[in-house]
Amino acid sequence: MSKEEFLGSLNRLLKSLGKSEREKSLSYYNEIIDDYMEDGYTEEEAVEQIGSPGQIAQEILKEQQTQMKTPMSRGMKGLIAVLLVLGFPLWGSLVLAGFCLVLSAVLLVLSAYIVIWCIPICTGAVSVAGLILSVVSMGGAAVIIFQNSAAGVIQLGVGMSSAGIFILAGLLTWILGQYFVKVTVRFSKWLAGIITGMRRKKL
Repeated sequence: MSKEEFLGSLNRLLKSLGKSEREKSLSYYNEIIDDYMEDGYTEEEAVEQIGSPGQIAQEILKEQQTQMKTPMSRGMKGLIAVLLVLGFPLWGSLVLAGFCLVLSAVLLVLSAYIVIWCIPICTGAVSVAGLILSVVSMGGAAVIIFQNSAAGVIQLGVGMSSAGIFILAGLLTWILGQYFVKVTVRFSKWLAGIITGMRRKKL
């Protein structure tokens, strides 16, 4: 195998390395081959003295992985700890500001949903109140009417009016609920579109 073939094969096998590391290894073995040739070896004999490109590439890659897995020294860990402590006023305030920003966004979205559903919730509450008042008034009228007919009739009238409020408010809540469901869906889609657009800009 010629020197050119050897270096070309080694270059292909070391493609996973960075360009500078690969060129450094190629330059090193190129010099070794030249040294052997200066000592009287032919080009093919010099290449044979080094070994196969596959074996050399395997050793280089293994050494590279070992260097990457080298544990951090105690001094470096201590330095990082000191920097974290000294830089706490800066990075701590940034983290706090980011948290407050996220919390504000969440509360803003939540308040928007509350505002959207404020009207149907109010009409629903009126409907429930009307139902309770009608049941209590009509039940009381059945007792009072035998003791005081005038008061019993008034109590019955209040109960019937409350029943009417219950029915009207319930229908209004049902209609508004359907409408505000559509509004909520549209708002959610709009909000999701904004979030998706922000993610795309980051990418």
